[in-house]
Amino acid sequence: MGRHKITALLAALLLTVSCSKEEKLNGKTPLARVYDSYLYYEDLGDLIPRGLSTEDSAAKVKNYINTWAKQQLMVKKAELNLSDEQKNVERQMVEYRNNLLIYKYRDEYISQNLDTVITMQQAREHFNKHQDDFKTNTSLVRAVCVLVSDEAQIVKEMKKLLEYKSDADSLALSEYAKENAQKFNNFNGRWVTLRQLCENLPGIISERNEALKIHGIITFEDELNYLWLVKIRDYIPVGSKMPFDNAREMIDKIIINTRKNQLINDLETNIYNKAKTDGSLEEWNTQSQKTN
Repeated sequence: MGRHKITALLAALLLTVSCSKEEKLNGKTPLARVYDSYLYYEDLGDLIPRGLSTEDSAAKVKNYINTWAKQQLMVKKAELNLSDEQKNVERQMVEYRNNLLIYKYRDEYISQNLDTVITMQQAREHFNKHQDDFKTNTSLVRAVCVLVSDEAQIVKEMKKLLEYKSDADSLALSEYAKENAQKFNNFNGRWVTLRQLCENLPGIISERNEALKIHGIITFEDELNYLWLVKIRDYIPVGSKMPFDNAREMIDKIIINTRKNQLINDLETNIYNKAKTDGSLEEWNTQSQKTN
C-alpha cells in the first residue's frame, strides 16, 4: 500500500493528536505521544499488507497505535513504581542476548553438520539395546477383515482361508476375497491398534475378548445381513514390547536428538580446548590467590 493511501487512512488519527499532515517533529510525522516518547508515521513501515480494505487498514493502524501506547504507559508505570535495583535489567538483557546468539549459532551449526541418515541397522541396534524404552500404551493387532454374505459355503471357505499359513495361502485368500467378499482389508500386514481395527467394523472388540489371545476369528453381523469375519493373526497387549516397525519413528527421533546433543557437546569442547591452547582463555585458581 502506498504512502499517500496510508496518509489518507490516518488523517483522522492525526487530527486526534492535533497534528496536521504538514506538521513535523524531528522531520517526522507524529501519530501518538506518551510522555516524552513518540510514535511516528515513519515507524509503521510495512504494517499494512496489500489488498486490505480502507476500513480494515484503518482498524489495523488504530490497533497498532493502541498497543504501542499501552506498552509505553506500562513501561512508564513500571519505572515509577519499581526500585532502582528492580529496574536494573542490564545483566538479564546481556544474558538474554548471549543465550539468543548461542541458540542461533547452535541451530545454524546443527543444520550444516547434522547427519540425518539413519540406516535400518542403526535403528535396530538402538531398538535391541533399549527394548525397555519401547512399550505399548495400547493393544496392537495384526488382523484381516472381510465382509461376506451369510451364505454358508462362502463363510465356511472364507474362515478356512483366513487361517492361512504360507504366502501361497495368503494369495489364495486374496483371490477368493476378490470374487466373493464385499470388502477386504489386511492392513498390509502392519500392526494396528484395536481402535484402528474397530474403525473398520460395526462393533467394538474388547481387550478382554479371548479371541485376541488365541488368534481366533471374531464375527460381526451388519444391518444388511452380511458378516464381518475378523481374523486376529497376532496380538500384543498393553505394556508389552513394541514391534520394531511401530517404534521406528520414535527411534529415529531419539537418534537424531542424540546426534544433536553430541554435536553441541563436541562443538563446545573443541572451542574451549582451542581457546586454552591459543591463549584466548585464561583461568586462575581463585582459592590459591586468597590463600596467598
